[in-house]
Amino acid sequence: MTEETPYPIDFDVPVDSEYRSRGLAALGVLLFAKAILLIPHLFLLLLYFFVIQVVVWIGYWFILFQGGKPFWVENLEIIFVSWASRVFAWFTSTTDVYPTFGADADYPAQVSVVEAPEPQNRWLAAAGIVLIRPILAIPHLFILLWLTLGTLFAAWFGYVVILITGQLPLSLHWYFVAFHRWWARVWGWIAALTDEYPPFHFRR
Repeated sequence: MTEETPYPIDFDVPVDSEYRSRGLAALGVLLFAKAILLIPHLFLLLLYFFVIQVVVWIGYWFILFQGGKPFWVENLEIIFVSWASRVFAWFTSTTDVYPTFGADADYPAQVSVVEAPEPQNRWLAAAGIVLIRPILAIPHLFILLWLTLGTLFAAWFGYVVILITGQLPLSLHWYFVAFHRWWARVWGWIAALTDEYPPFHFRR
């Protein structure tokens, strides 16, 4: 990957000029009570998470024998990461538009995926079948798990600022977007949405 060739998986939430809800921010300040409103999403995403593990594993077999995945496998993978991304965007107040269920091409927070060229790497697919591919992502996961703790604090701090000013600071907006972009790329690589190993940075 070079500066001229961006990574094939991206996440973005355009900056708007709208004020953020102080009511939602107040719920967030109260020990993340805002998350209670996400319970329907979190419950369904948890179920989807277990299903998508099987779908991803099936996708590895398709790549191993055919060099690529059928549309339905890739579509289910993209729906999962897009749905989870919308939930994250609303939780961190990068948008106040309540997340929709399933697929939604019109929601402010969007994940974009450039289709992987075929044939995809059969060795990486074989590594996925025996669960080595997720192990290769451990350096990313270790960093991201620690960053997640800081991100939770940043989200809470954002709620406090919104409660006072009615707006999310632009610096926090871009941090949340960049942080989740990294997560989306790592998950997308594990799911074989791309064979290009994700970079260790927040940039596009």
